[in-house]
Amino acid sequence: MKEVIVHPLPSLRTEIRDVPIPVPADDEIVIKVVVAGSNVKDWSHITALNIAVNSGDDIAGVVYLLGNLVQKTGEFRVGDRVAAFHRMLTPGGAYAEYAVAPAHTTFIIPDNISFEEAATIPLVTLTAAISLFRRQGLPPPWSPLPASAGPLPLIVYGASSALGTFAIKLARLSNIHPIIAISGGSHAVVDDLLDFSRGDRIIDYRHGVEAMKIAVKDALAGLEARHALDAISSKGTWVPLAQMLHSSATSGPFQVSVVAGSNRYEDEDIPSSVEILYTYVGSGHYGVYKPSMPNQPADKDSVKFDVEFAYVFYRYLARLLARGEFSGHPFEVIPGGLAGVEQGLNKLKNGEARGVKYVYRVQG
Repeated sequence: MKEVIVHPLPSLRTEIRDVPIPVPADDEIVIKVVVAGSNVKDWSHITALNIAVNSGDDIAGVVYLLGNLVQKTGEFRVGDRVAAFHRMLTPGGAYAEYAVAPAHTTFIIPDNISFEEAATIPLVTLTAAISLFRRQGLPPPWSPLPASAGPLPLIVYGASSALGTFAIKLARLSNIHPIIAISGGSHAVVDDLLDFSRGDRIIDYRHGVEAMKIAVKDALAGLEARHALDAISSKGTWVPLAQMLHSSATSGPFQVSVVAGSNRYEDEDIPSSVEILYTYVGSGHYGVYKPSMPNQPADKDSVKFDVEFAYVFYRYLARLLARGEFSGHPFEVIPGGLAGVEQGLNKLKNGEARGVKYVYRVQG
């Protein structure tokens, strides 16, 4: 089969090579890839590590082969349309004609969802879910906040990104409002996701940090926000976000979820009452953080059960997709199939993806 190896340095390029079709472990599924999706980490992580690998992790395709334990459950069959989150930086990635993923991070694609749309969903949606429902303990969509509970504000910075929009979709399903969506020129993708009658608002960060803080305070209309997600997590974006949560009138905890593991989050301007929580989406595969990662949860047992959470979450997600109650992210198909991965990742690296995810049609 054909597989893409991504070489990050000195400049990003790809190499297509012939390799054997993967053999699944007992708990894995081999998938004939129809469409592969890209994420920023596909170039940024391997650049930081200076390694060359098949770095794709978002898979949409057809079941080709089942591991022994997966066969016993009867949940999946050869020929099923599935989407999956591949174990990051391990063999069998998405940029190939055949890829491999654990069964617990694989879900059935309903007939009303295309392979292209499905390929936008797995990794980033689980990142949003772990951030909100595992790290911050907010109510999940299958057990939403009761109407009698009153408002529960959530601030999302980078709202028009794939992570931001998926977080907003999940928050709405959990009856979390008001949602304060901080975005820039691509905010149109967010407009239809918000419920303005529940106090949801869009704030434009391009007016400057201080103006943004004032606009958020006005949007909250006297409510106190204790929860935020920084979907960008770059160049100190978490600092003003943390300052928006802090209130001298009450004690914490105030929580900001971040998604970049390359920072220590020890900025002196972060109020002491605000906790910065790093989301490692790989905990959905392994149930642990790597020792070097920042701001890890103190409760290691809770992280262990991220694996079970991922299993439940993906099956519930398939149900929502079939009902039309959830959807993927807007996408752009990069031409050329596997040969287009180099172009797509360079476009991602150059910041050209505005309100879309790049996907590649590998085979029919």
